[in-house]
Amino acid sequence: MLKIFRSNTKIIVWITVAALALLFGAGSIADLVGGKKSGRYAGEVFGKTVTFQEYNQFYRATQLFMPSAKPIDDPDILRQYTWQNIIYAREAKKNGVNVSDAEVRGEISNILKEQGLTNPTHEQYKIWLTRSLHLSPHEFEEGLREFIRIQKLLRVKIAGFSPKEAEKLTDPKEKAAAAEKQKTAFMTWSNKVNDRAALVDYLALPAATPEETPEDVKAPAQAPKPAELPPPAPVAEKK
Repeated sequence: MLKIFRSNTKIIVWITVAALALLFGAGSIADLVGGKKSGRYAGEVFGKTVTFQEYNQFYRATQLFMPSAKPIDDPDILRQYTWQNIIYAREAKKNGVNVSDAEVRGEISNILKEQGLTNPTHEQYKIWLTRSLHLSPHEFEEGLREFIRIQKLLRVKIAGFSPKEAEKLTDPKEKAAAAEKQKTAFMTWSNKVNDRAALVDYLALPAATPEETPEDVKAPAQAPKPAELPPPAPVAEKK
């Protein structure tokens, strides 16, 4: 797993886990879905359909970039994390959170350094992605872009929900109380976001028979563990 979000990792983890409890606590509303529509799309968020292409992009990005200590092996949990990330990403776009190519290149540079790659060539970078992650530069970079977008949104919200003068507190009990207020405020916001998103998870429907499943619709595959890295390699310049 590529751990590019080490800063605020604990905060982001409790945010995501708690938000998932809100999103899936009552179960997704897949029973409202018609069969034909569920065969062409992965689901609906904020009243708009989510294509399998978009879902798969977030699925792979969630495998790679979620700041958890261990890879997420449970397909159902991974599906839930994926939906929460799609919701946060769309909410971030609604809030005008943008991610520049320079920001993406900067994070890629950090990732490559963590993998022991310094100043790789464009070709070496492509080879590393293909051998280690089975992804093209475009797939990797767009998935990374969405996670940076989510990170930026959550950081703003976390900072906004922090009680005044919280950083100056020294008493452990007062600090704990301030952290709990911050957490509660965030969860209230996240609950409202998930309510507005009104997730309809088509993937939670009973599996279709082979005759009912379109040939071009494929369930996302588990991302492989990074393979041995080739000789050093760099970041592709965005066109």
